[in-house]
Amino acid sequence: MVQERAERTRRAMVHAAAEEIDRSGYHGASLARISRSVGMSMGALTFHFPTKDRLVEAVQALSLSMVGEAVAAVEAGEAGEAGEAGEAVAGGDSVQAPSLGRARALILAISRLLAREPVVRAAVRLGWERPAQEDWTASWLPRVRELLVQAHADGDLRQEADPETVTALAAGLVQGLHCRMCAGAGAHDALGQLTSILDVILDSLSAPCRGGQDTPRCSHDN
Repeated sequence: MVQERAERTRRAMVHAAAEEIDRSGYHGASLARISRSVGMSMGALTFHFPTKDRLVEAVQALSLSMVGEAVAAVEAGEAGEAGEAGEAVAGGDSVQAPSLGRARALILAISRLLAREPVVRAAVRLGWERPAQEDWTASWLPRVRELLVQAHADGDLRQEADPETVTALAAGLVQGLHCRMCAGAGAHDALGQLTSILDVILDSLSAPCRGGQDTPRCSHDN
């Protein structure tokens, strides 16, 4: 019981720290504000996290866990629920779906997580402000690249569509979502725009349907 209570306290402190970093950045984040926001004394905060850097490490670890869970959910075919943008991100069995559709599902799942979770946005901001930190995209973008390479090999992407370039486009879209939200855009509107842009990109880069019809295969609509 005591251990569970201590873990809940630590988690509340980490979430409060993430919200503070999301708003004010690493240098602007105040341990005093964090402790007040969870109704704890500064002594209680520093008992669990002696330094700001230790708190930052906990924020980044939680973000990594959240992203990992999102990636695993897409791989397991559990990311088909309607997102905040108002549409499903994956149809049918994700394991059997074309790689291009799974790449789309993963990009949208990460985008929704970024839009909804201050912990993830804080980790992104920490990556900007502290370049020595590992780039947060390392926990999901390589999988997007793998799926796009497979889609290209399967013929789902046009021959001239370089998977590395499409991967860079995906990373830019997700980073742009964060920039829009930093500028005050609402999560629903920002996610809706990202989804529309992503679908335009994928539709234009999808190989024509087999059988000679000159229309995109649009595997992400499966």
